[in-house]
Amino acid sequence: MSKMSKSVTFGKKGLKAGLKIGQGLARKKTGRKGANRLQRVQFRREQRRKAILGLGKTGWKRLAWVLPTLGLLCGLTYGAWKGFQAYGDGRILTVNRIEVEGNHYWESSQLLERAGLEIGSGLPGVSLRSARAALRQLPGIQEVTVHASLDGELRVQVKEEEILALRQSDGWLGLTPTGAWMPLRTAPADLPIVDLQAGTTPKDVAALAIFLEGAHTRYPQLFEGFSEISMRGPDEADIYWRDGNFKMRVDYTNKSLNSLEFLSELLPQEKATWPSGSTVDLRVEGYAYVL
Repeated sequence: MSKMSKSVTFGKKGLKAGLKIGQGLARKKTGRKGANRLQRVQFRREQRRKAILGLGKTGWKRLAWVLPTLGLLCGLTYGAWKGFQAYGDGRILTVNRIEVEGNHYWESSQLLERAGLEIGSGLPGVSLRSARAALRQLPGIQEVTVHASLDGELRVQVKEEEILALRQSDGWLGLTPTGAWMPLRTAPADLPIVDLQAGTTPKDVAALAIFLEGAHTRYPQLFEGFSEISMRGPDEADIYWRDGNFKMRVDYTNKSLNSLEFLSELLPQEKATWPSGSTVDLRVEGYAYVL
């Protein structure tokens, strides 16, 4: 019993002390629990905010990848649809349209005939290389490009040489700087007309073309006065002036064009004294014989 009274007495005191201690412990535990809860709430909010920001960045990255992909798919879809339409109309792999560009002198029909291109031909059987090679062989044609598309369109582009003089033979022909005679659908009115004499060779014509190109480039004012050119021999030609007052006799094989240089200085001083219809012989360099 003594042990029990001691334990009860001790228990009461201990109980009071324990209650005070327990109350204090409970209050401290409650305080820590509220602080942890607030921290957890703030932590979750911060996680949600970062998740939203991260989602936005990821979304922009995905969008930057998705947009080009969508554009490519749309382009492929459009191309497939156009191809399907062309196939349905009978236009795919069949020539249904031909455009010719850059030809100022050649007729389009002449170019297409020479190239072997016509409406209704199958594209697999059209040799673009052969067409280009055939057109490059034509006189006056400098450059040729031929393009084909799957919808049946052919595009022919040519670049022609310039024209220096004219000649009439079954239509008008134009003399190019390379000495070739190019068929003309229209003849320029401001170019001299060449009269070829019997025995004139292609070599003579090529030399005349070089002479005229030099005159056109270096002495354009004199060239504008050329009206008619009569080839008298392999190195001699008479050039008639547009006003009809005189003609000059030149050696057209002389590439130096000294005769034209001399004439450009002589005309302002002497032309008024020449009788109408005179011949000014410039074949001897540095001299002018008026006949």
